[in-house]
Amino acid sequence: QSRLNSPWAVLYVDGRVYVAMAGQHQVWAYDPAREWLEPFAGTGTEELTDGPLLSAGLNQPTALTTDGSSLYIADSEASAIRQAELESDGVGRTIVGLGFYVFGDTDGIGDVVRLQRPAGIAYWNGLLYVADTYNNKIKTVNPATNEAATFLGTGEAGLRDGADPLFNEPSGLSIAAGRLYIADINNHAIRVADLATGQVSTLVLVDPNGLLAELP
Repeated sequence: QSRLNSPWAVLYVDGRVYVAMAGQHQVWAYDPAREWLEPFAGTGTEELTDGPLLSAGLNQPTALTTDGSSLYIADSEASAIRQAELESDGVGRTIVGLGFYVFGDTDGIGDVVRLQRPAGIAYWNGLLYVADTYNNKIKTVNPATNEAATFLGTGEAGLRDGADPLFNEPSGLSIAAGRLYIADINNHAIRVADLATGQVSTLVLVDPNGLLAELP
């Protein structure tokens, strides 16, 4: 009975599936046990406002992650990173970002920070790893201090591995076993970054059993 509006990302936390409803400028929550779907955060109007969850405005949210107590949202059209507390009476706040179509490429703290259409986010060890997509970079954002810093990439679009890597519109992120996996859209590749050393490689997929040859 529920109609969705450009769902862009999903995240399972404590029995609920959170959906980044990009077309609705909201985050919704789905309870599989009750088969019940409802708005969780956002007014449905595209705006950058903080406050109680359903009064806080979002701007095309496209990626979600969690530290267990809050959702963190890549709020793409505001080039912002947002936080939504998971409690029913929680609030939403802006970590970095100033508003609709305010973008750039500036590291720093709070209001000086500029991103450009971030489309991926992952949490690990107290930091948010953000795919700063249109800047061709991976950045870290500290939710406790509101500080953003470039972790990987120069800003130049390209494909280069090693300690000085290049990306071309990196997007989806996932972290496992001390490595950051990056969907590098325009390179049509999955990149792998060692979180301890910053060394980047390109994931090579092989088909040793010839299974692809059997596909129709």
